[in-house]
Amino acid sequence: MQPIISPIDHESRHNLHRIDNEERERASEDTPLLQRFPQITNLDRNPVTTAIVSLLLIILIAGVIIGIYLLILQNNSENILPPVDTPLQIVNRLQWDRGEELSLSSQQFRAKELIVVQTDSDQCYIVDSCIMLLRNMQATRGERSLPYNFLLSSNGEIYEALGWHSPSPLFPEYNSTALVLAFIGNFTEVTPNSVQIEQTKNFIAASLSGQHLDPSFEMFGKKTKEIPKYLILSLETLPRWSSVLSDT
Repeated sequence: MQPIISPIDHESRHNLHRIDNEERERASEDTPLLQRFPQITNLDRNPVTTAIVSLLLIILIAGVIIGIYLLILQNNSENILPPVDTPLQIVNRLQWDRGEELSLSSQQFRAKELIVVQTDSDQCYIVDSCIMLLRNMQATRGERSLPYNFLLSSNGEIYEALGWHSPSPLFPEYNSTALVLAFIGNFTEVTPNSVQIEQTKNFIAASLSGQHLDPSFEMFGKKTKEIPKYLILSLETLPRWSSVLSDT
């Protein structure tokens, strides 16, 4: 005869079994995940990886140092003009001056100032008209030579007057140390064109290269009859320009 199992006892056993399973699941969930996996206590250092990381770090530091060095060079070179891109187109004085041959010193001098002026005349754009204009200016002045070292026309031609061998007497306070570059025309109301500006840069670079200008030279604008307002405004951004010495 089989024992009679009470429904109450059966339900109690079922509940106890369910509670036991829940406690096991809870204990399993409360167990940290790290305890389920083996802990890595010591990492083996790969010498190849260490060498690569060290090399990359050295390259990074070297790049930073080179960048700083180039930045310093750029800041120090702000007063250095770029090399001459196009050759200077200089018309020799003997090609346009019919006056007496000047007895110029055979010794070149190194100027400490570059003075920019205007000729207070008409502009000219081709060689023939420029030569005629320069001869008329010379005849009007009654001088053996125009008192400029060089003259710059509107088409970028540079005409030699006193050249590299003699300082200009135009400004007595600078008559032994200055080169005078005259822009042919009147720039009280008009600006020089881009060709003239570029040729001015080329002239300065060539003068420095030929040691006709001292590397520490100063550049400024002066008036003869009128202040060349727009000539000065067009050149004042060039390196070595002195607004203090320029007429305003």
